[in-house]
Amino acid sequence: MKKLILVLVAVVIIWNAIWSYLYFNKEVETNLNTGVQVYTLKGTGDTWDVLDYKIIISSNKILRGHGKLVFKGDPSALVNSSYYKYEVNEKNNNNKDETVLVNEARSTDGPVSILSNTDIASITGPYSYDELNKNRQNYENTTLSITWNDNEGELHSETISLDIASGISLKDDL
Repeated sequence: MKKLILVLVAVVIIWNAIWSYLYFNKEVETNLNTGVQVYTLKGTGDTWDVLDYKIIISSNKILRGHGKLVFKGDPSALVNSSYYKYEVNEKNNNNKDETVLVNEARSTDGPVSILSNTDIASITGPYSYDELNKNRQNYENTTLSITWNDNEGELHSETISLDIASGISLKDDL
């Protein structure tokens, strides 16, 4: 009789362990497996436009970048430029700017060829702290700040607010 009770207790414990594992594993999967969200952003400034900047969010990684900077002025004004920097910021959940992408080029012996380097770099990586709490509104408040110098060495700066031009969400229902 004692063996039967021990077997039944073992079966109940194993059964509960299996169900607990399945339940909590499904809970974690539900929180992380949100499918894929793709946002394409654009913005217009006085001197520069930003086209096709992308934010691609998967269940475990996020990609930012792959956009294009378009200079609206006279291209000859930048032929001898020796510096440019762009920085992309998003609002975090505390409504504070958070830098998510930076690219900088500087030269002391010649130009940096800004106009042939107008593709916005990209970065892909795992989520940082609090990343999963961001939503469409956070991404809608993205800005790109660009600083450059012209042929005379005069430093210019512009901040462009980006708007979501298109967005798609693919739910993973597997």
